[in-house]
This record gives sequence, structure tokens and C-alpha cells, in this order.
Amino acid sequence: MRAFCLVTALGCFALAGLGIIVQFNPAGPAGVASRSVQAVAAISGAVIGCRWLRRPWPRYEAAVAFVVWADITVAAVAATMSTTEARLCTTLYLGITGVFVGFLLGARLLAVHCAFGAMLIAGITGWAVRVRHDSLWGLYTIYMPALMWVVLVPLTGCVLIESGRRAVTQVAQSAHRDQLTGLRNRRGMHAAVRRIVSGRTPPANLVVAVCDIDRFKRLNDDAGHAAGDVALIAMAGRLRSIARPGEIAARLGGDELALVTMIDEPGGMVELLDRLAVLTRIEVGDRTLSVSVGVASIAATEPHFSLDQVIRHADSAMYEVKRSGGGACAVHRRETDGTVQGFLAGS
Repeated sequence: MRAFCLVTALGCFALAGLGIIVQFNPAGPAGVASRSVQAVAAISGAVIGCRWLRRPWPRYEAAVAFVVWADITVAAVAATMSTTEARLCTTLYLGITGVFVGFLLGARLLAVHCAFGAMLIAGITGWAVRVRHDSLWGLYTIYMPALMWVVLVPLTGCVLIESGRRAVTQVAQSAHRDQLTGLRNRRGMHAAVRRIVSGRTPPANLVVAVCDIDRFKRLNDDAGHAAGDVALIAMAGRLRSIARPGEIAARLGGDELALVTMIDEPGGMVELLDRLAVLTRIEVGDRTLSVSVGVASIAATEPHFSLDQVIRHADSAMYEVKRSGGGACAVHRRETDGTVQGFLAGS
């Protein structure tokens, strides 16, 4: 943003320079009142330009106030010029303000700014035709470029900027999403976990539940990979349905899905296991598939906190379930460095 502040400051200095130079130009102001208006514009432009150089980026309200000042100042300078051509050319400075508005303040304020610019250009042109009896066609080569620069260029730029922002957002989101299931991928899961851990006050435990369809390879071999994809999508939908706001559902790879949550209440683990029980059996078409679930946790304040380590512990618990026939949940116990001896049966 420092570069943008510099560009904005240069625009203010350019307006101040205009107010000074036109004092000595035949097309400039005539009379004390007009010269005074442009002197005030020049001084205010220099002061505000220095403000952009010396101070940090302003808040939204201050940025809006800057746009109002810029529009009124340009209009005042344009109105005090001596010739129609000079007045119309001065309105070109509104195009610089339009770029500022379109880039930072959004489409609504840009529409107001462009409407103001269009009315100013139309007013100057109409006054010249009616009062000074200038030719509308003769002024075409001046007012039309002014309209293009003040209205069309900022509006087009705003559309391109918004389109670019949306495209970047979509690319960023797709980089964190699994294409088949719509869940977060491993990268997206890690990014989301970093956010919830940093924003959570201790004491809280990070809990990971890893889910894996039993005998998934046999399903792919017997019914084809399309059936396997359907099963994964169904399992992802079931996982998404039990996930609460703030919890993270992700696909770790293959047929392995995960649910990540933070628990800071004594009964939180029991409640989570009750929800996970519905994952141990899923209906896919005319098939009933069993799912093995392993759960592990770690304190968010653990000195050697590692999400991957918690996932490995949850995997260990899940494979204990698979070796015992599948279709159940097991909880990894860190104090014994192993899994719980008994399993929580599925629903």
C-alpha cells in the first residue's frame, strides 16, 4: 500500500501544481474570486499530498472524505477556468480519483463518483452551448475523451479488479479443496487448524477423528472405481452433516477422511464420540459399508504441538479397529502410548 499512497500523493501534488501554473496561463482564472478559489485548491492539494506521504493508510471514512474533497476541488478548479476547453480538460483529473475509488472503495461509491463526473462534464458542455453558443459538435473531441476517462475507464477498471479478485479467491479456495468430495484437502486442513488454534484461548484440546471405509479396495475391485467415488462422496456428505460450525472436515487422501475440532469442556469428547458413531455405517445404494474411526487429541498448549502427530495417533487407533473387524470407533490414549483396549461400537 505504500506505493499506492505515493501515487495518491503525486496526484494531489499534480492538482496543486495545476492550481499554481494556471495562474499564469491565458486559459486560467480571471478575477480575484477565481484566483482565490484556485489558490485554496493548490494549498489544500499540497497539504493533503504531504499527509499521504507522512501518515499511514487512512480508515474507510477518511478515504471517503478524501474522495469528496478531490471531486469538489476538481469541480471548483474547472469552474473557475476561463475557457470551455480548459474546463473540460480539468475534469480529466477526476479519472485519477476514479481509479482510487474503484480499487479501494468499491463499485457503489465509484458509481456515485462517475455520476458526479458525468454531470460536471455535461454541465460544462451544456453551459458552453447555451450561454457561450459554442458548437456541441466542435466540443466533441474534448468532452467525449473526458467522459471516457472519467466514467468508462474507472468503471471498466473496477469490473476487471473485481473479476480478478474473484478469480484469485476461487483459485485460492480450489487449492485448499478436494475436487471429488468438496472437503478441505490436507493443505486446507492445516491452514484452517492454524487459524482455529491461534484464535482459541487455552485450555483447549485439538481432537482429530480419522475415518476410513473398511475393505475399500475390494469395493473398487468388485464394483469399479466409480462405485468407490460414490462411496467416498456419501461418506463425505455424512461427515459434513455431523460437523458443527467451526469444525473442519477434510480428505487426507485415498478413502481417509478427517474431522478436526477443539474441545474445552469435560463432556466434549463423549459428545463427539456419539456424533462419530453414525459414521461407522453408511448406506450407498444397495450396499451397507462399515467405517473404522480413530480419535486422538493433544492440548493446544503442548510445547511440541503437531497436527501430523495427532493424525498418526488417530490412524493408529483406526487401524486397531480395522484389525478387530471394523465398523467402530477407538480412542488413542497418549498416557499409555496406545489405543483404548475396548472399542465404541457403531450405530
